[in-house]
Amino acid sequence: MSRIRLSALSSALLALVLLAQPAQAQLRPRARGGLGPDRSQEVLDLLGPEHVVRDAWRMVQRHFFNKSLLREKGWEQALERALAKVRGLDDALAVHGVINEMLGELKVSHLALLENDVWRRELAQEFRNQPAVKAGCELALIGGRYYVAGVALASPADRAGLQDGDEVLALDGEPPAQSQLLVDGGHDPGLPGPHSFSLRVEAGRPVTFRVRQRAEGPVVARTLEPKPFSLIQSARESVRVEEVGEARIGVISLPHFIHPEIYRITRRALQGPLREADSLVLDVRGRGGSSWVVRAILGLFSGRRAIWRKPVVVLTDGGTRSAKEIFAHSWKERGLGPIVGERTQGACIACQFFELSDGSVLCLPIMDVRRLSGGVYLEGIGVQPDVRVRQLPLPYREGRDRILAAGLRRAASLVRPQPKAEAF
Repeated sequence: MSRIRLSALSSALLALVLLAQPAQAQLRPRARGGLGPDRSQEVLDLLGPEHVVRDAWRMVQRHFFNKSLLREKGWEQALERALAKVRGLDDALAVHGVINEMLGELKVSHLALLENDVWRRELAQEFRNQPAVKAGCELALIGGRYYVAGVALASPADRAGLQDGDEVLALDGEPPAQSQLLVDGGHDPGLPGPHSFSLRVEAGRPVTFRVRQRAEGPVVARTLEPKPFSLIQSARESVRVEEVGEARIGVISLPHFIHPEIYRITRRALQGPLREADSLVLDVRGRGGSSWVVRAILGLFSGRRAIWRKPVVVLTDGGTRSAKEIFAHSWKERGLGPIVGERTQGACIACQFFELSDGSVLCLPIMDVRRLSGGVYLEGIGVQPDVRVRQLPLPYREGRDRILAAGLRRAASLVRPQPKAEAF
């Protein structure tokens, strides 16, 4: 696919994050950190909220992968509704919220406006395999309450003792709804699911969480020390061997397929610490990445150059998306082993990131990817597991992982029992 030519008002971040190109042809962020500064309030004050809305609308009009869908959904009318909503607004976050409402009307994945700092903190450095100061978790709003979600292994949140499902009652003494630490997490507004928030943290400024792990349970304090961290580090830390009965089960968790280092971590693990394991659990839950990483990891388990021929169980859930769905589909097509968990999200379009004039970042779907899935359309459909396991609801989960537990049991069941030596 050729590079997209951009206007002066909106430069591409030059990073095809999800599926579209092999690694050697991928586009990379040009500026240090991936973007220029956050100019959202200055642009709003100077040019008004209508300018920011039109900027996002025009970018979608120009590059959206399905022009007929824009007409079908009434994209022109969506603009008029958004302009009416922002009239008189003087807060950049509020304007961006209206833009996300407009984008959500299209009901597709990979279409969301991200705050500049969310892009920098949560994604830009992952492209570069460099750590960024971040919490390593999100907060999900469910039924008017805020819960810890997506705690990454070995992250500051993990080291603070936070667990998926903890109810957050206060951040530095303030109710979460009033905290300046929370900002929209940049997830697809057109897809179902709870509203998720990223945490604005700074190195050297601890954040005190007051949480409870059970409904009506005791309230405890947890102190999060923000430090440089990356999900690639989390993948590296995930490599381990667990004993299940008499079987030794290797485990690798791959939070994304964004950087080739994820492939290298997997290869080194299979050849090193997991070499003597009887079978493997490969956890691919999480966001997508590069089609090159998809092919490279598949090649470790199939074809003439495969380095692992023992049983493998793959884990998916309702948040498994994009390139991970291409991976899961290809895994099933090749018959490489059972997939355990939930149907994947059905968020499978190639996207690109564009910087708008106010410094915010538009994630925009630019290409159908059926050529990568053998002509099978996965957007809105997803990939069904072979063994369905419903994850526990998020509230008060206490860090328990029903899908991982089922995957370990299935991996153990695939191990051939060793014949007992005869006594003479």
